[in-house]
Amino acid sequence: MESDSTCMVQYLVSCQMARKLISAGIAEADRLGIALSFAVVDTAGHLVSSARMDGAPFVTIEIARGKAFACAATGGQPGDNLEQRYRENPMVWGNASTLGYGAPMLPAVGSLPIKIDGRTIGAIGASGAPSAVDVAVITVAIKAVLGSSGN
Repeated sequence: MESDSTCMVQYLVSCQMARKLISAGIAEADRLGIALSFAVVDTAGHLVSSARMDGAPFVTIEIARGKAFACAATGGQPGDNLEQRYRENPMVWGNASTLGYGAPMLPAVGSLPIKIDGRTIGAIGASGAPSAVDVAVITVAIKAVLGSSGN
């Protein structure tokens, strides 16, 4: 969170926060004995930070980014909501899938918004395990960094 001289508060996901989220995600993945990739984007969908753990397949980093991008692009809709919306209307998602600044827009479980004071400041995505595990890991990461108010 940064403020300017007019005391207007600007909410954004910083590189430092993104790295802390990813480190917390890696710690949880290590605890579970799995290798994941993580991506954190800002509210405009721009990549802030990412990491692919040793042993995670190479494509998982782009999948994590695509999940995070879709979450950010829809105003912070979590991946499980997006997956349901895809099932209901796949044609819309097929037309929007190339909008991800070089990454796909993936409406899939494994992404969550990052919030401060109820405001979405970015999104995090994970890939490399079953989707329910991806989202469980990033849930732990968000709580570790931002506490219960983080989402």
